Amino acid sequence: MPKMMNFPIGSRAAKKNFAVTSFAGIDLSSAPADIDKRRSPEAPNMMPDSLGNPIKRNGYETIGSYGGRINGSFSFGGKRIIHAGECLFLNGEKIWEGMADEISSGAAIGERLVIFDGFEALAFDGNDVHPLSAEAYIPTVLISKNADEAEKKILFSGDGMSTEFSFEHEPKEVKSAEIDGMSTDFTFLDNKIIFSAAPKENAKIEVTAVFVQEPGGSLLEDFNLISRRWKESFLCDTGTEKSFTLSKENLSKGKVRVWVMDEKGEMQEKEENIDFTADREKGKILFNEPVLKAPITGTDNVIIEAEKYFEGYENRINHCRKCIAFDFGGGFSRLFAAGNREEPQKDFWCAAGDPTYWPDTYYSDLASGDSSIIGYSILGNYLGTHISPAPEGRSVVLREPKLDENGNVSFPIAGHLQGEEALGQDSFVFMEKEALFLTAKGVYALASADVSGEKYTQNRSFYINKALCAEPELEKAFCGKWKQFYVIALNKKLYLLDSSQKSYQRGEPLSSFQYECYLWKDIDARIIWEEEGELFFGDNSGNVSKFTEGKYSDNGKAIDAYWTFPDFSGESFWKNKTVKTAAIEAAAFPQNEIRLEVMEKGFWKVLREWRGKISFFSWESLNWANFTWSGNTKPRTLTLKTKIKKFDKVNFRIVCDKADMAFGLYGFSLEFTEGGRFKK
Repeated sequence: MPKMMNFPIGSRAAKKNFAVTSFAGIDLSSAPADIDKRRSPEAPNMMPDSLGNPIKRNGYETIGSYGGRINGSFSFGGKRIIHAGECLFLNGEKIWEGMADEISSGAAIGERLVIFDGFEALAFDGNDVHPLSAEAYIPTVLISKNADEAEKKILFSGDGMSTEFSFEHEPKEVKSAEIDGMSTDFTFLDNKIIFSAAPKENAKIEVTAVFVQEPGGSLLEDFNLISRRWKESFLCDTGTEKSFTLSKENLSKGKVRVWVMDEKGEMQEKEENIDFTADREKGKILFNEPVLKAPITGTDNVIIEAEKYFEGYENRINHCRKCIAFDFGGGFSRLFAAGNREEPQKDFWCAAGDPTYWPDTYYSDLASGDSSIIGYSILGNYLGTHISPAPEGRSVVLREPKLDENGNVSFPIAGHLQGEEALGQDSFVFMEKEALFLTAKGVYALASADVSGEKYTQNRSFYINKALCAEPELEKAFCGKWKQFYVIALNKKLYLLDSSQKSYQRGEPLSSFQYECYLWKDIDARIIWEEEGELFFGDNSGNVSKFTEGKYSDNGKAIDAYWTFPDFSGESFWKNKTVKTAAIEAAAFPQNEIRLEVMEKGFWKVLREWRGKISFFSWESLNWANFTWSGNTKPRTLTLKTKIKKFDKVNFRIVCDKADMAFGLYGFSLEFTEGGRFKK
């Protein structure tokens, strides 16, 4: 009987699984083979949900048009103020024109919102807007000054022999003399009063003379940079004073105001050319009648307010383009302003609680040469001022408020920090516990601990740096805060850094962590802002738009959103792979449509599309073309039998690019086999 032959049966390749069940952001900086499977090498118009899973972003709708590019948006007193083109609008109505057509900045101090546009600082009080200088505080610069001249009584005593008596201070004029109460003739010569006969011994000699007085006085306040007006007060203690000279000559033609204290101690305003005349060239005020002696001992009884144009003073503040609120103890009762193109190295600050008073001594000269002040960051009790180009790499100047024994606050330099230089003046945002700003190498952070100089700045944007830093005109980016996101608006894109998602696994070697990042496209945002938790933007065409929760189109236009997975190469990159099943765990929405695509020969091929199966019924989002009676709002599992054969690596993406359709991704899995050496 012939012997039976046994032939070996080839074993089937074992099925393997690949799964992604947790997600992070995008990675535009790493090589394709190095990207973590949780991240996407390309995922436009996606954002994280509350658990970090990627979902399609909300769409926007235009809510207003203003006829000029949007340069600023401010909230004050529950009202929205928009700077568009050269005009300012309140709740859509024009309230001011003649502004600079540049991006503006503003901050609220007390009962005013102050706006800087590089042309003229404006103040908004909740109802009206006007130049900040129009209501400028008028400082009292000098107090307790002396009148030009005053009559005084000088006493001498006769000795029975002398006919000449010398004055301690030479008078301008001797008006009268009495000996023991009787008027007598005299001669005034060489600072001496001369009598024809010697007064008897112990005779009381009383001489009335006019003396020229030194101005005297004490400094009280500084001149105001944004005001041409100031005050000086005088003390008249003889009742003979008529002429008063101010500390400045060549007064402007503006009104001179004068107040004099009456017998009751109340100040009464006098009228020019009725009660007094003003010599503006000499800065001199002359009363028709002597001023009464001060009824309250030691109290100034004449106040003079005058006006003079100080070259360059007003424009030091008006031409500033950047501001921040900061004060002692990390408070917000002062405005610091910078960005004046004529004085780029200087910044200025106002009096506490009063943005109408900018003392002319309240400034710092922080840079030199070609360096400029770029912007500000607040680090606890320190004000960090960013300088570029930075001398010797010291790009941040730290100032700490100091309080002296008289209660006066100053802002001396407390130190410097070295690191990357800030790039644009509109990139400074405080996020949670650190200040973020944009540099030529990406987004950097200053944390409070950095004041010690041990760390300084750290990069936070590793995952988008390659794309972000290649953007043209990066210095023109406008950055803002929305919820937990640091948002960068640039070149019709929004880059988002999620401060609630921190990666401690990789990134810049000198940075302790990185933020997860996202990228939105086709958004012409010139500026952005947050209002009651919602994101708004103004564009270059004069439109203001709002991203709306639950809306998935941009003014009716479809949003092209998808999540691309990194290269899939199985367990052994050099072996042939065959995918047999793909599975998706997708979020359910009232209107939901997605498709799975695979990259073949450089082109995306549709594998499967799902519509009503992943939707649920909602009257608010009813769409008969995608109708379902399902009330199931839980995530849906979608599976697809397929056969993608003999590849070494492959790409998949999940797409949602139809108007008003939503998309959320909770998981993705592949069932595959691998075996045999890959041959191209």
